[in-house]
Amino acid sequence: MNRKRVIVWIAGAITSLIVAIAFPFLMSSPVTAQTAPPTPQFTTTVTSASATANLRVYGAVSLLEVLTDLENAYNNSTSTPKINFTNSLDSSGILLQNINYAPNETAGIPDVFISAATSQMTSLQTAGKLASGWPQNIAKNRLVLIKPTTFTSPAPTGNAISSFSTLVNSPPTRAGIRGIAIGSPSTVPAGEYARQVLTSTASGCGGGTYNTLLNNPAPNKLYFATNVRNVLSAVETKTLNGNTIDAGIVYATDKQVSTLTSQVGSAAPSSCLTTPIVYPEAVLNRTTSATAANSFANFLFTNSAAQSALTNRGFLLP
Repeated sequence: MNRKRVIVWIAGAITSLIVAIAFPFLMSSPVTAQTAPPTPQFTTTVTSASATANLRVYGAVSLLEVLTDLENAYNNSTSTPKINFTNSLDSSGILLQNINYAPNETAGIPDVFISAATSQMTSLQTAGKLASGWPQNIAKNRLVLIKPTTFTSPAPTGNAISSFSTLVNSPPTRAGIRGIAIGSPSTVPAGEYARQVLTSTASGCGGGTYNTLLNNPAPNKLYFATNVRNVLSAVETKTLNGNTIDAGIVYATDKQVSTLTSQVGSAAPSSCLTTPIVYPEAVLNRTTSATAANSFANFLFTNSAAQSALTNRGFLLP
């Protein structure tokens, strides 16, 4: 009987010890799973019959056409290895969210990132996620104001939509302007550049109208799109989320691919911007195809065929 009591006592003591050790973990808050970011809106591929490597490239959506040109130029050059490319394109902010998503990091996605602004790239560089020697700028761009070739009736009247500074209704000279589409400044570089232009009071800029356009009820209303190509689409279709759109601010290269819009005046002067419109690229240190990734990325800012592809699509060289 005494032996049984000793065994029971020992068992009870062990159980108490286990509970005491586990208690803090049981009482701690459960770990919240990382929320999956939006899936990039566009996916394109470029293949080569002689490819010996595969790369996944994340690119700002304004690169939609030229990225295919650049990848074909690479595979048609003397550069090696030849590569099969899978491209995901969206706003640089959404792409950054995808890069920072843990499952993508574990899977080594992407190998190469091309942003439309320095802020997203700087964030990755600060976090130690870029391979040595990166980033490098491959191109520059300009910002333009566009409007539909024909307005939704009734069309704005007077001197409406003739420059970045004429987007606020001010009868009798301007009346009936409804929605103006820009990218969401928090995640879309083109939207942040548009905010800078509309805020600036320098010559040729927006006359400091950003807050008026942002805070006034419609008409005189800014409507935000998730990327710059959705801004372009909103002006082409004259609607965004059920709101009538009379104008939008996009890159000059976006306007170049549109036949349903017209450009208003000249591109915004660089003096309207507090940050230049540049496209930095980088190889990420998560890549499992470092040789191919570096070969392709180096090609983009050193090879004349790549530079020709960029300028043919309206980009400026850095």
